[in-house]
Amino acid sequence: MLEIIGSIGLGAMGGSYAFHLLNNGYEVLGLDPDIKNSDKFSKNGGVIVNNISNLLEKSDVMILSLPTVPIFKSVIKDIVENYDGTKSKILIDMNTISLEDKLSAKNQLNKLNIEMIDAPVSGTGAQAKTKDLVIMSSGSKESISLCEKIFLSFSRENIFVGEFGNGIKFKILANLLVTVHNTATAEALLLGQKAGLDESLIYKVLNAGAAASVMLDKRMPLMISKNYEPATASMTIFLKDIDVIRQFLKNNNTHSPTFEAAAKVYDQAKLNIPSTYDTAAVFEQLIINNKLNK
Repeated sequence: MLEIIGSIGLGAMGGSYAFHLLNNGYEVLGLDPDIKNSDKFSKNGGVIVNNISNLLEKSDVMILSLPTVPIFKSVIKDIVENYDGTKSKILIDMNTISLEDKLSAKNQLNKLNIEMIDAPVSGTGAQAKTKDLVIMSSGSKESISLCEKIFLSFSRENIFVGEFGNGIKFKILANLLVTVHNTATAEALLLGQKAGLDESLIYKVLNAGAAASVMLDKRMPLMISKNYEPATASMTIFLKDIDVIRQFLKNNNTHSPTFEAAAKVYDQAKLNIPSTYDTAAVFEQLIINNKLNK
């Protein structure tokens, strides 16, 4: 049985995965350079290990939830340099990075008897806290079946989407829609405010009808209250995700004008909005743009 989980990355998403796994009776070993993340994990019953070697030696399954591509590549490099492949392992990669980076990592890990599963999630940090996530798992169906109980410990559903790499493809489609929905939510709120409508009614009415979306439900209240920290998904991480979407569009020779229009607002926000803020803060960029266009 797969009972000992090694969690590399204990931030907004990885920390929630670990919390739910602990509550479901798994032994979870953690590794994260952030002291606050590590302390929170320890208080929840997790065991912090000092290095990759210890985590590899003791874990049956490893989960990667990392904020940037360079950190992901560094972790893969550490695994390659510190594991001899004597025992078969499963590594669940839950990151939003390019398909090319995932395939490169998979090829390296295969040589070490480590089966890599591509399993990004659809959902925010706030949703991760309540297990309101959908996992899009791809790769070896046998390995994914072995991890089903692990997945359902911190999500409401795991959907097997086929061959390795299909998970990140679906994640990119989801993030394209999230980019548009989040920006459109901010636009609707700003227009409603300008038209003299009550903010609470804007949220209530739009969220009750055909215009509703998860982004409207989760992010408009943050926009109204200007409560952007702690982030459910930070501007830094989502700007990285937008780069992944753009590359995927280019690789597939596809133009997405609605996405590009929405993403442009994020590009502008990079210069004006704190990188630690929640992506709901794209609303503040629209306010800036509105003032500039007067």
